[in-house]
Amino acid sequence: MALRKEKHMYPAVCKWLRNILRSKYKRAEIHVFDTSNITLSKFLVNTQYHRFFEAYQTFEIQVDITGIIKSGRRAHSAFVECKLRKISLKDLSQLLGYSKVAAPLLSMIISPEGMSRSLELLFNVWRRYDILYYGRDKHLLIGKWNWDREEVDPSSIVPRGTSL
Repeated sequence: MALRKEKHMYPAVCKWLRNILRSKYKRAEIHVFDTSNITLSKFLVNTQYHRFFEAYQTFEIQVDITGIIKSGRRAHSAFVECKLRKISLKDLSQLLGYSKVAAPLLSMIISPEGMSRSLELLFNVWRRYDILYYGRDKHLLIGKWNWDREEVDPSSIVPRGTSL
C-alpha cells in the first residue's frame, strides 16, 4: 500500500461527516468542505456563509474539515480535525482552542491510530473529561478512523457512551 497522507483522509471524512450531519439535522441544509488549506474566516467569506457568523473575522483558524448546518436564517458549524499519528494532548488543545473561538455544534478529532498513551491515561485513569469542554454542554469528541469502513469506529469515541 502507498504511504498515506492526512489529505487522503479528507474526501472520506467529508462524506462521513455529511452523512452524520444529515441524519442528525434532518430539516437542515448540510454542506461539508475540505478547509485544510484556508482559514475559516476566509472560507466563510468566499462561500458567503460569513453573514451567519457574527464574529467570523476572529476565526483565524485552520480546520481540516468544516461542516455547515443551515436552517432558515441561521447556520452553525461542525469541525473535524484529522491526524495520521496518535492524537496527542497538543492536537487536542489546538482543536479545543479552535472550538472555543468558533463554537461549533460538533467538534471532533480523529486518527486511524487512536489516542496517545498519555491521553488514554488522562481519560481512563484520571477521568479528566473536563478538559474536553469548550462551551455550555459542548465538548470535543475523539475517535478512531477506520480506513476500510471509511468511518469513525463508534466504540472508540471518547467520552465513552457518546453517540454522533
